[in-house]
Amino acid sequence: MKINWPTKMYIDGNWVASAGGKTLPLVNPATGEKLTEVTLADARDVDAAVTAARKAFDDGPWPRMEPLERGRYLWKMAEGVRKRFDEMSITDTLNMGKPIRDTKGWDTPVSIQLLESYAGLADKIAGKCWGSFAESVQMQLRDPVGVVASIAPWNYPLTNAVIKIAPALACGNCLVFKPSELAPLTALMLGEIAEEIGLPPGVLNIINGFGHDAGATLVAHPGVNKVSFTGRLQTGVAIMKAAADGIKSVTLELGGKTPNVIFPDAPMENVVNDALTSIFVNMGQVCVAASRLIVHESVHDELVERLVAKAGTLRIGDPMDERNHLGCVAVASHLQTIEQYVAKAKAEKARLCIGGKRPDDPALARGTFYLPTIFDQVTPNMTISREEVFGPVLAVLKFRTDEEAVRLANDNEFGLMACLWTSDAIRAMQVVRQLRAGKVAVNGGGAFRPSTPMCGRKHSGIGADLGFDEAIHEYTAGKSVLWSVSREKSPWPE
Repeated sequence: MKINWPTKMYIDGNWVASAGGKTLPLVNPATGEKLTEVTLADARDVDAAVTAARKAFDDGPWPRMEPLERGRYLWKMAEGVRKRFDEMSITDTLNMGKPIRDTKGWDTPVSIQLLESYAGLADKIAGKCWGSFAESVQMQLRDPVGVVASIAPWNYPLTNAVIKIAPALACGNCLVFKPSELAPLTALMLGEIAEEIGLPPGVLNIINGFGHDAGATLVAHPGVNKVSFTGRLQTGVAIMKAAADGIKSVTLELGGKTPNVIFPDAPMENVVNDALTSIFVNMGQVCVAASRLIVHESVHDELVERLVAKAGTLRIGDPMDERNHLGCVAVASHLQTIEQYVAKAKAEKARLCIGGKRPDDPALARGTFYLPTIFDQVTPNMTISREEVFGPVLAVLKFRTDEEAVRLANDNEFGLMACLWTSDAIRAMQVVRQLRAGKVAVNGGGAFRPSTPMCGRKHSGIGADLGFDEAIHEYTAGKSVLWSVSREKSPWPE
């Protein structure tokens, strides 16, 4: 399939090249071949995008539009993605090496669901009224926050874009969205869909550029009211500091080091399948990847043996081949980071059970492929137990008691998600209450739902993009109205 990708930025309803004329080549990580070349924003482009969003919010129809009508635009956007389903799926596969079975089976369908779901939120935004006072009625209204600057990472290009765009627009805001410069193509394709459905100019602006340049300028821009960021902890810290100057609202989803706690009464076959999926899907490039497998000593040996055996059957290769379970790492520099973590794990005496290297297949030599890797005999102080590898590397730890399991699970600076497996419902709820994580999956959890929030604890972030109540809280601002109904007024100072 030949896809004509947009390579310019979408600002104020127009496609524009960078003011500085800079471009960046995009490479297929599976082959090393060039896909296309996209324009790169500088400070002038950022200012143009924020100015367009500011004008659209202050003077345009979007925040004043009938909420149902706003919702219809999001529904039309979902239809636009559905019509370009194959193009969107193939684009993310080529752009960042994710298997086509994943982009078609999860990324693109979930993106459509998100747009449809938040289309229905637009007219559900309600305030409060306290009407029991004899002399007054007191109300709280919810207004859009204004211009939102959103920045997303490269690991789920289309889905991350929709997570940022759908709630913000449903709540009546105007948006400047910056995808990762490494994987901007499906976000730019959303700009094409916005143009096709007649979204008012300036409501959605999509710029492409480096984080240290365009991203930093966007966060610091005085025309921005709120910043929503998903990505690395260190970048999140920098964004908080920059946003402080403008007293801007900030939503952050940062790193994770998800524990997956396996109690001795867990259904082992389900655990094996889930544990492999939770760490190896998308090559472990997932903020909630269950990279710490914390296993009761009585089932440890059996589980590790079964995990290693099944990991060895996973097919790795061309991401466009639907038979392959694993594609490649999205970025060559990040592959080197993964290799450094593996080398450190070996030096710290973790036991390598499988993987730990690039494939031997010469057909894969040009790509950023890496074998699924499992380390056993990991201790809590080892680097791969503490830091986010963001790759296909599983660290296995042992525990004896429930108390020790909880302690190990919580012994990390991150708290984005946690998982546990047990057949004992009372134990499950007791452990859930003790885990310091914003989201907990019990016995596999269940399917992703657009209405479910992802709230970070500790260094994993602040606030949540998803979740209907959470989205309203994050993307609208309260306004209290004090309305006197008394005809008699007491003169001051009597």
